[in-house]
Amino acid sequence: MNHMPEIDLPGRLWRLLMATGLILGLLAPAAAAAEPRLLRGQVLKVGNNGEPQPAAGAQVVLQGFGNPVRTGADGVFQLFLPAALLPGDAITLQVTAKGHRLWTPLDGRVLVPQDPRKQVLELKLLPAGSRLFLSDEGIEGLIREAAERAKEQVSAGGPPQELELGRYIAEWARRYGLGAQQVKSEVDRWVAEVERKQDDERKLALAAFARGDYPAAAKHAEASAERKLRKLEQLEQQQQTLREEAARDLSLQGDAHFSGYAFEQALEAYEQALRYVRAEDSPALWARLQVDRARAHRELGQLVAGVASHEHLREAEAACRQVLRVLEPERWPEPWARAQSQLGTVLFVRSARMEVPAGVPLLTEAVEAHQRALELITREQQPQQWAELQANLGNALMEQGRRMEGTPGVRRLEEAVGASRRALQVLTREAQPRVWARVQNNLAMALAEQGRRTGGPAGDKLLKETVEAQRRVLRGESRGQFPQEWANAQFGLALVLMMQWERADGQRGQRLLEEAVDAFRATLEVYTLQAQPQRWAQVQTSLGSALTSLAEGSPEEVGRLLLEDAEESHRRALRVFSREQLPLEWALAQVNLANVLVMRGTREGGREADVLWEGAEEAYRKALEVYSREHLPQEWAQVHYNLGETRMNQAEHQQGERRRRLLEDAREAYGKALEVYTRESFPQEWAAAQIGLGSALAGQGKQVPGGEGRRLLEDAVEAYQSVLAVYVRESQPEYWALVQCNLGDALRELGRLTEGAAGQPFLMASAEAWRQALKLYADEKLSEQQALAQQELDATLKLQAERPTLIGSLLE
Repeated sequence: MNHMPEIDLPGRLWRLLMATGLILGLLAPAAAAAEPRLLRGQVLKVGNNGEPQPAAGAQVVLQGFGNPVRTGADGVFQLFLPAALLPGDAITLQVTAKGHRLWTPLDGRVLVPQDPRKQVLELKLLPAGSRLFLSDEGIEGLIREAAERAKEQVSAGGPPQELELGRYIAEWARRYGLGAQQVKSEVDRWVAEVERKQDDERKLALAAFARGDYPAAAKHAEASAERKLRKLEQLEQQQQTLREEAARDLSLQGDAHFSGYAFEQALEAYEQALRYVRAEDSPALWARLQVDRARAHRELGQLVAGVASHEHLREAEAACRQVLRVLEPERWPEPWARAQSQLGTVLFVRSARMEVPAGVPLLTEAVEAHQRALELITREQQPQQWAELQANLGNALMEQGRRMEGTPGVRRLEEAVGASRRALQVLTREAQPRVWARVQNNLAMALAEQGRRTGGPAGDKLLKETVEAQRRVLRGESRGQFPQEWANAQFGLALVLMMQWERADGQRGQRLLEEAVDAFRATLEVYTLQAQPQRWAQVQTSLGSALTSLAEGSPEEVGRLLLEDAEESHRRALRVFSREQLPLEWALAQVNLANVLVMRGTREGGREADVLWEGAEEAYRKALEVYSREHLPQEWAQVHYNLGETRMNQAEHQQGERRRRLLEDAREAYGKALEVYTRESFPQEWAAAQIGLGSALAGQGKQVPGGEGRRLLEDAVEAYQSVLAVYVRESQPEYWALVQCNLGDALRELGRLTEGAAGQPFLMASAEAWRQALKLYADEKLSEQQALAQQELDATLKLQAERPTLIGSLLE
């Protein structure tokens, strides 16, 4: 928005003006011009006999500006009229009186009088529940409101679904103290009467919309618009009125197409409507059409890929910014806030589809746009819009927190959870089940990311809350009511079960993986390649990851089949994802494919294993073309960790110089992962990377003779010992035992390389580590691991017996 230039008076000149009294003369005209303007009106109660009576004590407020006032005994009120509002501007008055509802003007919409000092507005109230609210005009207003708001139910990028118009009828009925069934009966009567007469295309469009026949609604609305456009050409004196009415009909046509998921036709209708509306003549209508146009471009941008997608999203952004440039928030708070909200949503979508460096600032802008909108939209005056803004803000904050590390990222995730919970204070399952389900899913995603970053019982509690949030969506007949949200909840549940599996051991871990696989496959019952290729591909690659993990704990032949299924899932996803069009999704699929190839190589062995591991490294390197340390640090760190694991697998089957280079590569990869994974922010990931680093160091130490080998082994021991602060026996017994085994192996090798009695302390510590692992395996009845640990303990004790003790050495 353009600002008037400010003129600063130098301090010395200002003091001189004050001293001479000249400043009073400068300020006097401004003071006179600033005399407050008052909007005058009278509120009347209309009784059963039709006689109006003054409504004393009624509350009147100018929507969007606050400052409510009370009527006097004569029903008269005076409202402060902001200077930004000019004669002819459309405003909305809200009137509250116990037991009564506003009747006329419809929805409280009036124009600012040409001379507010002379003109008195008249507002009439009816008793709540009066049948006069069910006039033809009232029913038309109800259906038009439902048509405008029904777009809220359209799922982003999803297939057509049956809309729930009943909730708008119920809400309207509550507003006027009527019964929902009573209102529905009157709507049905009105629809039948309109369709019997067949004499008004506009009413026929509304009637078709009420019946859910959106193509017919669009057809009638288009016919109505065309008829009025012809009349517009014939009747120049009514040109402005007809232009606006035609634009509204074309807007209705667009709304009908939008509700039927015909986004291209909706866009065409909105753009046609904008040809008949100018911002200076009808700013509110013009702004709404621009925002609707942005919404249609946004949906089209999510349905296509590549250049076409970016063009649609840029057009959507431009439409929102045009509204923000033209309208002043002080004068048009609601349209301005709607444009800010839509801008935030468009920027959020753009950030997910662009290269990472370009997408990060867009995400920041998205958060700021939603926050600016919330400065004007309050829960008290507009609870529905406020709740939707909170939900959208939560989405943007969650994604922002996901891309930030450390305390700032955790803080953003906490803010995201707070925003989603605030939205759910208004959005209930009973009133708006589909919207409620979406916000529940968003809340679950933020909680899941918090839980993933939090170690110990606190993290487990957050993940448990996440599962509960997802299962709330899946209860009852949710699949039939809102299949898209049901599928989203299944997908989210599967992801959280995978996170819980990462913290579980043994049979519980396998059970969680099986549940995750079932949830992914349930998701694919709704997401199909033909209808939703991108979502289908996302679920395919996630299913592949779950199958990969499930194969680890499965018998040999079962595991082999699971890995083959997993590889096929990832390759299916890569048939949809591309580096140019969907870089983030493409990178994730490359990582997941690489993980499968690593496991297959480990199971196959021999020359085939080398081929599979080289294929895995190639896929990891491709992912790093997208993942960077600066913009996606967690993903970058995870890929480097995986590269380290792959190099360690290869090193186990090599000798000499080739093995040395592979171990050095692994050590470097783990080191890079630890640049991001810190014990405070990512305790589990930090521990895993420390174990990998210790293994690489120990492998190098066994190859290098003398003092250098001992130094490497000492570093390995230090890495293993640090991990025991995270992997404790009580919460993660198997991981704890694994670290004890690694520690025992490194200490024994250190003792072997240390000559004479000086090696005895290392051997004693090694034996103690093996005993700790052995005791756990015995307690848990893990016979195979118990036998291996006993074998290693015996080898350590034998080496220890061959060495002189420190006391014996001194005696000699």
